[in-house]
This record gives sequence, C-alpha cells and structure tokens, in this order.
Amino acid sequence: MAILTLSGRAALAAALKARPLHLAWGAGDPAWDDLSINDYPPSTADTALVNEIGRRALTLSQFVIEDEDGAITVNDVDDPTIKKKFSPSPEGAATNHLYLLFNFDFEDAPAATIREIGIFADTATHPDLPPGQKYFTPGEIVSPGILVALERLPFFNRQPSVRQTFEQVITI
Repeated sequence: MAILTLSGRAALAAALKARPLHLAWGAGDPAWDDLSINDYPPSTADTALVNEIGRRALTLSQFVIEDEDGAITVNDVDDPTIKKKFSPSPEGAATNHLYLLFNFDFEDAPAATIREIGIFADTATHPDLPPGQKYFTPGEIVSPGILVALERLPFFNRQPSVRQTFEQVITI
C-alpha cells in the first residue's frame, strides 16, 4: 500500500490554496442548542451546511509550520480543548499545513444565529454581481462548490458591532 508523503501532502495543500475559497456560516439546527457539541458532530460524508446563511471570500492564506511559540493558535481537530500553534512557513515554502483567514464585515448577517461553518472550494456566484463583492447569500450562488472542512459550533448571535474573524489551519 502506498503512503501519502509530506511533500505530496504539501502539493495537495498548494493545489487547495490555488483555488477560490469561501467560508460559509449557517444557522444549523436550533435543536442542537439543547445538546452537547459532541452530540451532533459533522460527518466526513457531509457536502453542505444544514442551513447556510451566507459565505465570505478568503481574506488570507499561507503555508504554516507547527511551532509551540507561534502566533497562530487554533483548536486541535480531534480535541478542541487542545490548542495548536503555528508560524508562517520560512520563505512561504509549501507545507501540509494551510492557514486560512476569513474576515466578515459588520453588515454580514448582522442578526443571525450561527451554529456551523464550512470552507468551500470553487464556489461559483452569479456573473451579474458587482465586481469585488466578497460576501454572498445563498440566492447569489450558482454552485456551492466543494465542502472541504466543516465545523459545528456552540451557537452565537451575531452583533452588528462585531467584525467576525475565523482562522483555520487545514492539515493534509
């Protein structure tokens, strides 16, 4: 059986980095509010959010390396109580860790309840939208693209005075 080498993983991360990426957020299922976050985990077979509200284009992507003194801190995929730290890859060299930053604006779904987020590759939007538009509602999306990562969250209510930011490190 063949193995996927670190250089092969870095090549896959580079291929993902080269694609248009969006972070979608959704209302999920209000029934989740009465459960533990472990009671409604996402599945590797999922292809969409349960109740998408909108999505924002990628703000920044870069290759990173694990670094216990790094300034980028994210939750461990398998155990959210564990924090993992990363630093930018020296000279931007491709690695199997891809850092993604999404900055939502104040007016993006300002009164929504958020219970899930997902990273999508290759979202296609209506061609008649204004150039430079970065936030899209479901009615402005022609094809959602491919769901790359999905996370269920303890619900939170959006506030119009908060500019929401999400940082993710995808390890391939």
